[in-house]
Amino acid sequence: MNRSLISPASPSCSRLFRAASVGLVVLTLSFAALFVAASADAACGDPRERGSGSILQLPLVVASQAGNQRENDGPGQNASIVGLWYVKYTADDESPFLESFKTWHGDGTEFENAFLPPLGGNICFGVWKEVAPRTVKLHHLGLNFNPGGSIAGTFTIDETDTVSPDGNSYKGMFDFKVFDVSGKQVVEIKGTMVGKRITVS
Repeated sequence: MNRSLISPASPSCSRLFRAASVGLVVLTLSFAALFVAASADAACGDPRERGSGSILQLPLVVASQAGNQRENDGPGQNASIVGLWYVKYTADDESPFLESFKTWHGDGTEFENAFLPPLGGNICFGVWKEVAPRTVKLHHLGLNFNPGGSIAGTFTIDETDTVSPDGNSYKGMFDFKVFDVSGKQVVEIKGTMVGKRITVS
């Protein structure tokens, strides 16, 4: 007759196992609560519904007055939109709409990282062309996602922006539209934006 070689766990081992199990359950529940909170913030459509209403203080975003002078032959001569910018959007009702980091490339493409939760979609791309001295038109598009990761729809932003003569800021108007997966427009918001150039100190 074979005897079991496994002896019953000692009381101290049982307590240790129970404490580890409780800790694992608490950690799992905490993670689940964070995931649910992030999912709740990831609604599609109007970026103001995704937590962008609060204004961030970004001391690193101060355009250096001297930083862009080497790029310009003189005031207004070569004030290009090419570069990295901190952009604040305001809806026509004067409510804060969105903040972002935006990069305009010399090849006519553009990239934006919006201050929104990544789970809902916060990266988008565009193409632009110059339509007048220091003035550009942009067509910009991106994807919105459901909390589970499936595509909820698309959005576009069309802008007309004018760079200041010193090249360190720009102002413009935007038209933001959201479309569901069938291509039907479900939201449209218009407004204005201002950009501050980010330069090397």
